[in-house]
Amino acid sequence: MKKLPIRIKLTLWYGLLFLILLILFNFFIYITISRTLKQSEENLLKAHMNMVTNTITFEGPYVNLNELYGIMTLGTFITVYNPSGVVISGGESQIEIAKLDLAFSKLRELKLDNSRWIIYDEAIYNNKEIIAWVRGSRDLQSFETALFRLRIILFSVTPIYMIIAVAGGLFLSNRALSPISRITSTAREIGKGDLSRRLKFPVIEDEVGKLAMTFDEMLDMLESSFKREKQFASDVSHELRTPIAVISSQAEDALRGKAGIKKYGSALKNIQQECSKMSNMFSQLLMLSRSESGRYSVNLENLDLKVIIEEVVKNFKKIAEEKGVKMYMDYADDLKIKADQTLITRMFVNLIDNAIKYSKKDGYIKIFSMPEDGDIKIIIEDNGIGIPEEDLPHIFERFYRVDRSRVRDGFGLGLFIVKWIVDIHRGSITAKSETDKGTAFTINLPAKH
Repeated sequence: MKKLPIRIKLTLWYGLLFLILLILFNFFIYITISRTLKQSEENLLKAHMNMVTNTITFEGPYVNLNELYGIMTLGTFITVYNPSGVVISGGESQIEIAKLDLAFSKLRELKLDNSRWIIYDEAIYNNKEIIAWVRGSRDLQSFETALFRLRIILFSVTPIYMIIAVAGGLFLSNRALSPISRITSTAREIGKGDLSRRLKFPVIEDEVGKLAMTFDEMLDMLESSFKREKQFASDVSHELRTPIAVISSQAEDALRGKAGIKKYGSALKNIQQECSKMSNMFSQLLMLSRSESGRYSVNLENLDLKVIIEEVVKNFKKIAEEKGVKMYMDYADDLKIKADQTLITRMFVNLIDNAIKYSKKDGYIKIFSMPEDGDIKIIIEDNGIGIPEEDLPHIFERFYRVDRSRVRDGFGLGLFIVKWIVDIHRGSITAKSETDKGTAFTINLPAKH
């Protein structure tokens, strides 16, 4: 049974259940009809006996049977006894029945010559004195014949019903499980590498329909995840190629021949810089990996954005001064939010670092922050080299970098992480930029209420 297809199992279980119910139903029908027919025979016997007791007359020791022959033709046999129990009329044809002892108003059943009879005795009174006894008897042959025919019918139709039930069960199970077959075939094709296949079932709110929709949703996530991982592996390998080549080149130059201390120091400094870049990239990738797998725990706490902005600006002040970039801040007093301090700090670090990195000499960076419509609005603006219009829609994509007129000391993860941080705090971010005129990022974060 374990190796049978599920549609066969369902059909067999359905057929077995139907058979049990059909047997119980047939038994109920048989018992009900049997009792009804027998009750009908008993009621008919009592009705005939009532007619007899109301019409029988006596002429001395003789019984007037003028009205009894009509009753006997309906299948009820009448025997009349005197008060002492001696047959005085009607016992000739049913001698064995006539010999039975009298029983006052009691229905009895007797088996005689392979036939079943029902018997009923009733006394006839005259001034509260029994003057005669009347016995009615009916042969149950017609009752037995009716039950035999009923049994034949029930046993005959049961196999027909079972054939119809099994065929119908097999048809219904095939129809109900057809989506499962489609899911199986689709899963086989996916196993061969075709993640684009979908079931595309019509929207049906039953169990199989929900399973099909869930399967399609799972395939969407799998395909998306597979594409991300494929792109991720491709991007990482591409990004690591340059720093590894630099490290290898610097090491080979330092090891080739007799180099001076100054050359060794320069090589080690370059190697250290490339290692620092790779370490930073791996740190950001680890954060992204944890976030996408749901393992990054966001620690929400009450924060004052003014304090965070001042701290980040303070850390970048020296770097900005070396490049001749001036930094301005303008913010309101009440800038309270509920957020993860580490992530919000990382957001400002990435945005300000980008602004400094792509600023012009003697440029500026302006940071504005103010409450607006229940949110905290933050604007980070610079007058740097800007972003080309065709690149602007892609700047928040992972590993995306604008090559035109830009230095190549980043990995294209900064703005992607900024977007993720804003999203995880249920905020929004937009960017406006013009080439050689500058860029402005606008962030809205929910204020603490």
